[in-house]
Amino acid sequence: MNPITPEALPASRPTHLARRLVRFALGAVLPTLALVVFISGCATGPLVTNARVEPASISPNADGNNDATRISYTIRRPSDVSIYLVDANGQRHYFRQDRRRAARDYNVLWAGVIDDRVLPNGVYTWTVEATDDAGRTDKATGQITLTDGDTNPPQFENFAVKPAVITPNQDGIDDRASITYYLSKKVDELQVYLLPTHPDPDNPNPKYPLAETEREVKPTEPGFHFYDYDGGIDLGADPPPDGDYYVVADAQDLAGNRTVVTKTLTISNGGKPRADIVKGEITMINPETGDRNIPLGGAMMFTATIENYGNVPIRTAGPWPGTVYHSNENFNTLAYRESEKSWFEQSGTWRFGLNFQANPGQDFPFRYAVGRKEDLRCETIDGREQCFLDPGKRGLVYGTIIWDTIPGRNPFQMWGGLLHEDVEVVNNFADVQEVKVADPNQGN
Repeated sequence: MNPITPEALPASRPTHLARRLVRFALGAVLPTLALVVFISGCATGPLVTNARVEPASISPNADGNNDATRISYTIRRPSDVSIYLVDANGQRHYFRQDRRRAARDYNVLWAGVIDDRVLPNGVYTWTVEATDDAGRTDKATGQITLTDGDTNPPQFENFAVKPAVITPNQDGIDDRASITYYLSKKVDELQVYLLPTHPDPDNPNPKYPLAETEREVKPTEPGFHFYDYDGGIDLGADPPPDGDYYVVADAQDLAGNRTVVTKTLTISNGGKPRADIVKGEITMINPETGDRNIPLGGAMMFTATIENYGNVPIRTAGPWPGTVYHSNENFNTLAYRESEKSWFEQSGTWRFGLNFQANPGQDFPFRYAVGRKEDLRCETIDGREQCFLDPGKRGLVYGTIIWDTIPGRNPFQMWGGLLHEDVEVVNNFADVQEVKVADPNQGN
């Protein structure tokens, strides 16, 4: 995988530097810089005239005083134009290279920045060079001095993305990535976003902006920064398509120094999970009488069907269909009794549950996996068995409640719910039905 380069990134938004340059262009009154113009002899006259750089000394440090200079010139015939500076070691630094220009006057502001860096302090020879369609070349040169420049670019120290692969589908397993770094200095502009490593030709720069977790340290201030990225799932959005992405952090300081760093992140099995109780129907009966009048100590059986109608698997865990509860028990007491940790409430797990009116304890105390083992796909992840109801699949849920206690309200209403634990109750109050536990002390 080739590393991303700043040139490959989408253009950044207008910066403080750009705004200062505009103000400079509108309001600056500048002295004239003497220059030497070299013109190749030709019958049609010089290509480059009126070239000047004013002022001839700048201090590009964003203090508002002589931060930029204006480069002005006239092109007399259509030409390819380059503007570059040569340092004391003879190295060229191109500000513009082989740009096509029509015949007219030009001026541009320059704040000492070449290739996203303020040039080091020193004396530079500047050149405006033009080559016309006949191959004739003219150029104008002069000198400019840079002093007190801010050559210290912002740094993303200890930039990290963990884990490198996420499955943002709210199943509680690798749903989110932590993106962290320490920003070394205050910056003017900062963006963190995803960019596909293999973009679609029809959409070559699809940026997915990331929002920083709110903290006392503001996004553009120096210090520790943290992003909790879940693909937008918690806000109800679908994540970016599955694939490999660059996590791009892009910062530019007030002087114009720009730093871009990247890490890679893979999105797999991403999507908003969607499931339902089929037709919202739940069968609740006394198996002996076929009604919902239950003798004290008697059984009530139920059945329901769960369908995954989304595009991603949903994770589930026991207690398994067929489990028998007593009315004074809940899924936590069964987990303790059976020493089965997976039966406790887990973030991202889907379960079917039964609840009842005047329930004095745990909400939806009678919980079950959303299907039998044969309905599910199970695999070992990090040493633990995890089971999933795949997209388009249905799971059968059934079980028994032994009513050996009488609720505070009797008869009472009972209903089902599809629980996405620590996320939401997808179907609450599904198929509400009236149940009565016969009290022998009252003769009924």
